[in-house]
Amino acid sequence: MNKHIHFLKNAVRDRKVGAVARSSRYVVKNVLDRITEPLHVVIEYGPGDGVMTREILKNLSSESRFFVVESNLSFVGTLRQIKDERLQVIEGEVQHLSSENMEKFSGADLVLSSIPFSMLKPADRLKVVSEVHKLLRPGGRFIVFNQYSYLMLKPLKKSFHMVSTSFEPRNIPPCFIFEAKK
Repeated sequence: MNKHIHFLKNAVRDRKVGAVARSSRYVVKNVLDRITEPLHVVIEYGPGDGVMTREILKNLSSESRFFVVESNLSFVGTLRQIKDERLQVIEGEVQHLSSENMEKFSGADLVLSSIPFSMLKPADRLKVVSEVHKLLRPGGRFIVFNQYSYLMLKPLKKSFHMVSTSFEPRNIPPCFIFEAKK
């Protein structure tokens, strides 16, 4: 089945999927262009079917660890088909991660997120951002992409001293990409 149709079917079936299409190659490139240093621990929240995940894996060393957290069972199955010993797929919602999982993530170089923050309660948005800040090593970054409004700008600025924003019109729908640095 076409990957785009598979993604759309999942989005229609699961109201927690916040996108109607996979991240465009332009969004993927925009995010990858922001990654300039070697990464040892990477976390991705809401990887969907893994379009970003696969590209990030291409840029990691053999010693790196990559954790992805996905709540959609169909996407979890697709992600588990990626045969790479550096990748660990965790089924669940980001705002309800166990302390055991959070300990694994500690000292992260990079956290990526395309979860639909607009579907979370304001308190949960703040909790996720605060937890990410705690997980990141000094100088680590949090990149939030596939966001369709400035909703995340204020929560990011509460926890991070440097936040930049870009807009990618070549995505369905066009989206914002936020980068926060610890």
